[in-house]
Amino acid sequence: MSLVGLLQLPPMDKAHWRSSDWSAIETALGAELPSDYKVFVDAYGPGAIDDHLLVCAPDASRGWTDLVDNNAVAQESCRIWFGGVDDDSFSRLERAWPLGDSSRWDGDDVPDWFQPGDDLISWGGTPNGDFLFWHVKPGVSPADHPVVLCEEGPYFERFPGGFARTLGGLLTGAIRSRYLSKWLNVPHSYGLAGHRDINGRDLE
Repeated sequence: MSLVGLLQLPPMDKAHWRSSDWSAIETALGAELPSDYKVFVDAYGPGAIDDHLLVCAPDASRGWTDLVDNNAVAQESCRIWFGGVDDDSFSRLERAWPLGDSSRWDGDDVPDWFQPGDDLISWGGTPNGDFLFWHVKPGVSPADHPVVLCEEGPYFERFPGGFARTLGGLLTGAIRSRYLSKWLNVPHSYGLAGHRDINGRDLE
């Protein structure tokens, strides 16, 4: 079953949240984003899967749902973990170095699969402060960017499928996450931020 079907959403040709300026967003993020994600959020907007897994979108009205704002916070956390830098040691501008700049790495928190020149672009998270990323590698098609969960700690889980494939696998149980799987329960739902979800529950 498709991700849309698993989440009990109306067909994509019947749904429309907004048409995002993806060129400007991708320029701001420094990477081309997977088309399955772009089509999904243009249709359904930002929200939460099973009231837990948060999906961001461009220019969303709430801070936690905005793609660019969320990514800035997520990458700031990664810089602290990767660089072993005290959050108060440098100005925000000084800290804003590319995550793939290995000359700034210091410590044991850079995962083995993350190589110089790579990047992490965050597209979501959880209410517990965890982040969901794409692992962006130079020369790799956006459709093939693995999904990464980073719990506070940090603890990383990396899933080889892209956005829709990974979420679909997590919802069906074909993919297991040490952390996320326990929060994803049938029947699955997707709630648009600030509205009621498909089952009539408020999501604020």
